[in-house]
This record gives sequence, C-alpha cells and structure tokens, in this order.
Amino acid sequence: MQKNSNNFFNNIRVRAVIFFSLICAILISIRLIYLASLNPEDYIFFEDNKLFFKRGDIYDRNGVLLAVSDELYSVYANPKEIKSFEVVSTKLSEILNIPQDIISEKLKSNKSFVWIKRQVSPKQSQMIRDLKLEGISLQTEYKRLYPGKRLASHILGFCDIDNNGQEGIEKSLNSDLISYKKLGSYDYSKMESANNVYLTIDAYIQAFSENIIKNAVLREKADYGSLILMNGKTGEILSMANFPDFDPNNYNEFQQRDFRNYSMFYLFEPGSVFKVFNIAALLDMGVLNRSNFFNCDGVYKDNYVNIKCTGVHGTINYFDILKYSCNESMIQACLAIKDMDLYRYLKSFGFGDPTLITLPGEQSGLLRRLEDWTPEISSKFISIGQEISVSALQIVKAATTFVNDGVILEPLIVDKILNQENQVLKEYKRKQIARVFKSGIAEYIIAGMKTSGEPGGTVSRLKMNGVSFAAKSGTAQIYDVNMKMYRDDLVTSSLLVIFPCEDPKYIAFIVFHKPRGEIKWGGIIGAEALNEFFNSLSSYLDFNDFKNFEIKRSDLKTTREYKKVESLPVKMPDLNGFTTGDVLDIFSKVNVKVEINGRGLIYRHEPDAGEIIKSGSVLKLYLK
Repeated sequence: MQKNSNNFFNNIRVRAVIFFSLICAILISIRLIYLASLNPEDYIFFEDNKLFFKRGDIYDRNGVLLAVSDELYSVYANPKEIKSFEVVSTKLSEILNIPQDIISEKLKSNKSFVWIKRQVSPKQSQMIRDLKLEGISLQTEYKRLYPGKRLASHILGFCDIDNNGQEGIEKSLNSDLISYKKLGSYDYSKMESANNVYLTIDAYIQAFSENIIKNAVLREKADYGSLILMNGKTGEILSMANFPDFDPNNYNEFQQRDFRNYSMFYLFEPGSVFKVFNIAALLDMGVLNRSNFFNCDGVYKDNYVNIKCTGVHGTINYFDILKYSCNESMIQACLAIKDMDLYRYLKSFGFGDPTLITLPGEQSGLLRRLEDWTPEISSKFISIGQEISVSALQIVKAATTFVNDGVILEPLIVDKILNQENQVLKEYKRKQIARVFKSGIAEYIIAGMKTSGEPGGTVSRLKMNGVSFAAKSGTAQIYDVNMKMYRDDLVTSSLLVIFPCEDPKYIAFIVFHKPRGEIKWGGIIGAEALNEFFNSLSSYLDFNDFKNFEIKRSDLKTTREYKKVESLPVKMPDLNGFTTGDVLDIFSKVNVKVEINGRGLIYRHEPDAGEIIKSGSVLKLYLK
C-alpha cells in the first residue's frame, strides 16, 4: 500500500514539473515573438553619446585616405512631447522627403523615443534645427565614407548604419578601429579614442589593378577575376583587385555575394600552374634534375588513368615541362615521389590551410587527407593541378618560397596600427613561417619558369619592357558534378609571374573563372592583361617611388554627386576635382581604359570635357 502511495505522489510531481515547464516554454515563446517584432533602434539610450563612437581612419601604405568617419545627425522624436502630430509630420516630410503618413504612424507610438530618419544631410539637419519643433531632436552620429568609392572595396569592407564593421578590414579590425575595452561584453563606459589603420596596399597600384582586371573580365566574358601583386621579399600585398566589385558607400544596393573577396574566398583547381610546386618538391627530394628526361607522346596511359597532354613534346626535361606545360612528363616525373612525401610538401606550401591574412571570409581550400587519396590515381591528377582546390592568395603565398630561397612567408595586408597621437600600437612585420625546401632550389625553379617566356613557351606573349621574368600559366578544366567529367568548354585560366629574375622580388597572379571568349589559355589571356598592367607600372616599381600624397579631409564631401555613364558613345564629363576612385565608379558600367598620371585629385584630363568618348577609349587623368 505504501509503495502505491509513493508512486501516486511521484506521478503528481512529474506531472506538475511537466506542466510548469510547458507553461514556462509558452511564456518564453510569447516573449521572444514580442521582442522580435520590436525595432531595436527604438531602445538606444543617449547617455553622453556613449553609443555613438567615431571610428579611426584607414590609409594605404603612403597615407592615402581610404576610409573616414563624417559627423552627421539623425532625427528622432519623443511622441509624448508633441502636441500636433499633423503639423510636425507635414514639416518633417517636406524636409526629409519621407511620406507624411509614414512619419505620422511613427509619431503615434506610445514610446518616448522613435527614430524618424538616420544620418540626414547637413542641410536637412540645419533646416530641422531652425524649426525648433517640440519633441523633435537631433543626435550626433558618424557615417563611414570611402572617398575612393569602389577602390579596394573587398579589402576595406564596410560598416552598417550603427558604425559596426561588417566586411573586410572594417570587420577584422573592428575592435581596433573603435577602440573599446571589452569586459565580458561591449562596455561603452570604457570608450577610448579610436585608432588609425595603415594597410600595405598602394592606392595607385590598387587603382590600376582594379581597372586592368575589370577590363580583362569583361573582355574575356568571365564570371569573375582576381589580380594580386605582392612584394615577395616581405609578404606585403601591394594590390588585391577583384571584379565584379562594389561601392561600400552604397553597400545596401548590392547582394551578399558581391562582398566576397574572390582572391581568398573562391576556390578552383589550379591546373598546370601547380606544376612549379610539384617540381620544387621533386628537386628538393633529389629525385629530379635537369639530366632526367621523359618521353611525351601526347597521352599518359597506364592501368589506372588515361590523361591527355597539351601536345606531343617528345623527349624533354623539367625545364621543358615548365616551358611547354607537359602533362605526361609531369606525371612521369612524380612517379619518383611517394604519396606521403608529396602530401607533406604540399602542406608545407600552405595548401589546404588558411593563409592567416588579416581579413575575414577566407577559405582553406581542399587538400584531402592522405588516407583519402586513391592509390595509383590521386597523385597523378594532383601532379597536374587537379583533385585539389586552392585560392589565388594561396598560390601567391606558396610562391614566396621562390623569392626567399625556400622560405615561405605569411601574406600581409595591414602595415601598422597607430593611436591618435601617431604612436605605433602594433606593427605587422615580415613573418617567416617555415623553410619548405633547401637553399638553392629556388634558383632552378626560376630558371625553369623563365623558359616559358621564350619562343614556343606557353607565356611567350608576355612582354615586360626589358624586365626579365619567370612565369607559369594554367588552364584548368572544371569538373562538372552532374556530368561526372571535366569539361573542355569550362575552365579556370591563370598566370603566375615572378620578377625580376636576377633578384626575384615581386609576385603577380591573375586568374579568370569561366572565361567564355574564343581563346581561354591562361598564358594568352593572362599575358594580355598583365602586359598592360606591367607596362603602366614598370618604371614605378623599378624606382620604388613610394612618395607621399594625401587626400585631405577638407577635400571630402558628405555626398559626391555625379552620374554614372550607362552607355557609349557619350560626351566626356568634367572630372576635375574628382579622385581616381570616382572615375572608376563613373565608368564602371562601360568599356574604357584609364591611364593615371600623378597622385591626389584630378586637375586635367584627356579627352577634354565635352568631347565624344567611345567603347575602348583611353582616358588620361592627371592628378596632383
């Protein structure tokens, strides 16, 4: 009897607990639904402006202003202090260009605070201030401005309306740029003055890079393209350009995919450009030298694979493998190395791991675990750059080994962080990661890559005005998952260039995803783009002329008004007083070439204002 009684009371307790839990769950759900329906902006408190912080500025390596905060005002209301909603809503509607009924609806709120409009123009804020309307107030805020418009958009990123970094450097260094102390959560009572960030990029080179890759992507009808230029001796990135790009001043006009930095987000099978890293591994292992010869009859075939070559190359050594990009001989050479050793070298080059650059959104690529390789098959495909995926930045990082005698460097995009007193808080210096191969091997790689630019080589169309270069191209077929095969009509085309050969310093890499022109070879379309790029910058790089110039705050306006050119032909607009970034944005929808002379703001240009410009026209800008 006692046992039944205990069971009875135990059942009551269990039921009570279940009932109580159910009630709590219902109440919590109701509360969550209620909170989700609220506008969080309505619950910001204005105690000593502690929530409205000014971000630090972002500059290029030479002090060119790339991102700055401009002081603006936002309009808010306390409906409980307003006597006539109709009068107030009518007057505000005329100034703010907001329908009266929308403002009236906001004013009907029983709350003591509602936003009317965030970050209005100086003219609008003064007009509202002059009205002296009861219950209507102005709150100081800071709006992020990017004077270069689209310039370095994927590097800089942007800030939301509350001044929080959402992409790029604005996101990765958000805590440095707003400089708060974090005590469990954002503690705005511990706000400090913001810090300024200096990047490694050169705004002049960046602007040219963006113009080159934009024109090249449009010309080759590719989905997207990237162009990176690095000082391989230090790991400093001088430019990282992508197209399509976006304007961070108007980020809400773009989609999420537009914000992705293709140089480090999009992955691709590298194809033949990957051969240089495999040959470096073979040379370092001592299983390959220039005396080793291989026979290419146009196809590599064994019991496991059947892989076509780019031609019939006959008896060749590894110099010829790089010159002609021979698949069959490359596979034969890699038979001398064990899978585990090849895997170890590729990991040492950084493939399959993030580069650790100070930017968000980087993809690690794909280098499958050794136990996932298919015996007798995987290594043969990997030797020619298939069955592995990489980013453009990973290729450039791996290539630093050829500039630093076998030592790989970490890529740098940030130069230093300074406080408001110009004291250096943090400096990003050259960082060696590891030695990948023995001293002296890099010389053989550079010498082999140099042959690709000789007559008959895959990069013979690349010309650098007397500057010697080492190069390797890649044209990788894209695997179609549905068809379960590599397609000849869909490729990723790329070109890696290291120069000058006598004392390697610079690394350039250009890549096109799915070019749809008649010619798709990376050594041809990549050379066409880089010829224009190098010819424009050769003297600048040779003399290492990093002179300071500055776009001053006084030159900035809250709104730079201009119209984009939608089609050609059209009359040349007056560009005097604009920045290079403005011009690239104005002509972003049409096919024109831009030549930049000098630095600063435009004071003269050719053609002159009013002259007719057509598709393919060259615009010469003179800045000071």
